Amino acid sequence: MGYKCYFCEEADRIGYWSNWCLECANLRRMLLLYNPKQCCDILKRTLTRDSKQIDFKISQEVKKICLTELPPIKEETDESYELPTTRKTKKFK
Repeated sequence: MGYKCYFCEEADRIGYWSNWCLECANLRRMLLLYNPKQCCDILKRTLTRDSKQIDFKISQEVKKICLTELPPIKEETDESYELPTTRKTKKFK
């Protein structure tokens, strides 16, 4: 059609006399059906992160970085590998 939605400004409007595209019109209907304050609270809880969630995400990313930077574990085929010393245990019959 060529006429862009007034809300998202990306999709075409439903019709000439309509102001919104199909998705934005559905969002508007949901806001009218339910309390707009409740809808905003749900969106804030699901789409944004609080400081605790940000700190957790940062710690997870740091763990990933630290684990990838650790040197690889030496295998028995390496010349510099030494067998671990362990106690000898009795074999049970």
